[in-house]
Amino acid sequence: MPYAIRSYQDDDMSFLWDMLYQSIYIPDGQAQPEREILDDPAIAKYLVHWGQDTDTALIAVDAHGTRLGAIWMRVWQGADHGWGYVDNATPEVGMAVRAEYRGKGLGGQLLRAITAHAQQAGFSALSLSVDPQNEVALRLYQHHGYQFVFEDTGGSWTMKKVL
Repeated sequence: MPYAIRSYQDDDMSFLWDMLYQSIYIPDGQAQPEREILDDPAIAKYLVHWGQDTDTALIAVDAHGTRLGAIWMRVWQGADHGWGYVDNATPEVGMAVRAEYRGKGLGGQLLRAITAHAQQAGFSALSLSVDPQNEVALRLYQHHGYQFVFEDTGGSWTMKKVL
């Protein structure tokens, strides 16, 4: 499947919200939450007021421009931060791939792309949060050099990759 990874464009915002919704892990047999879950301030903060200097998103698109997945990073300041927060200097990464494109290597490509971007921007590490039940994501992140920092912070584990 040929695809490209490009930088965020202004018309990608609704897709980022879709990907934020898709990034919520739902164990087998459980119902998908209503989209209104994105109104929860603990979730919405990942994209509210998007466009700060350190906000970065990369979008995977196919040859027709169809968006397949996204990865984004945000640097948190102060006490109101995400679940994968480790410090004010480390961007937290979020990522999702549309269901029909999962398992084809796209997630790994997105991780490599955001890592390269973070290194070029002068960051020394990246962090993220992952549901401990999401074994596929855990293996992917570990394969890409993320290591456990904190476990069981509100139902998610924090992982960090030193660049």
